[in-house]
Amino acid sequence: MGSGIARSLHAGGLQVTAWNRTVSHAAPLKAEGVAVENDPRVAVSQSDVIIVALYDAESVLSVLKTVSDAAPKDAIWVQTATIGKEGSSDVDRFAREHGVKLIETMMMGSKDQANAGHLTLIGGGDLALFEKAKPALDAMSFKLVYCGPRVGDGTAVKLVCNLWLACITAAACQSVKLLERQGVDPHLFLNVIEGATTDSPYAHIKGDKAIDQDFSPQFEVVALQKDLSLVRTVMESVGFRQDLVSLIYGLYDSVAHSDHAHDDISAVAEAFDKQ
Repeated sequence: MGSGIARSLHAGGLQVTAWNRTVSHAAPLKAEGVAVENDPRVAVSQSDVIIVALYDAESVLSVLKTVSDAAPKDAIWVQTATIGKEGSSDVDRFAREHGVKLIETMMMGSKDQANAGHLTLIGGGDLALFEKAKPALDAMSFKLVYCGPRVGDGTAVKLVCNLWLACITAAACQSVKLLERQGVDPHLFLNVIEGATTDSPYAHIKGDKAIDQDFSPQFEVVALQKDLSLVRTVMESVGFRQDLVSLIYGLYDSVAHSDHAHDDISAVAEAFDKQ
């Protein structure tokens, strides 16, 4: 996702410097005109907007602690990783204690959408900072949904969106696999819902991948498992029943332990072939 964001920012006419914890992952960006820096402190040293696209709260905090003092004091940090309620609170606390101007923009979309600058951003934090970061946010997205003035407001909405994706993917894959088991063309399910009130573009994307057994990753199983664990933590904290999310988590967990951990979440289809 980070490489895609760098490409969309560059395509939007912005001057971009990229850094990755694994240097080789960022190297291909050089050929596309994006500056690549090996030292993160140098990478942020002259930046107006710093977009943090990492995996979890631990990695986000580690980077902030390592480089935040090397950035200009008026730089705006845009935290995009799905790190949960507690993680967002920890990151926000660090930012406030160290004078870091930080907002969150959770991302909805695939790697292809990141490359195209067509992400949906789910924002939380000081609205004035969003206005200052607008050129960068516009270059990487086609829509920003502002969820509230606190870092964590966007996180709350992102988690339920990923819960929805987990459920709709499992449901679509279950439907096509049941037709396959009966010897019926599974595409008929997708044909029936197409254009109806029950339709969803995501059901077609994941349903087709399940039918074709094309599990090339757009959203990895392990990443969704991480997010579902964060959802369950929130549910526990507010006394919300977990029946459905526990069942859904179990389906993805079963395929993660069948060599699909780093495959696309449509690999959940394989869970329905098990007795």
